[in-house]
Amino acid sequence: MLKKGEHIEGTPAELQAQLDQEPEANSFFEALSKSYKQSYSDLVVSARHGETRKVRACKAMIMLRD
Repeated sequence: MLKKGEHIEGTPAELQAQLDQEPEANSFFEALSKSYKQSYSDLVVSARHGETRKVRACKAMIMLRD
């Protein structure tokens, strides 16, 4: 879990696995600014449990598709 003001470097594995399966969403994600990519990554990593991270990665993919 991230502390307030803390960010991760790179894309979390749960989100990257989803992005690898959908090239169009991956292209959109890669075109985002660093701060937007970081927001999506922080959303996933801030979860305490692995299962919650997977759910959040799926929700992030829905947002990226739309």
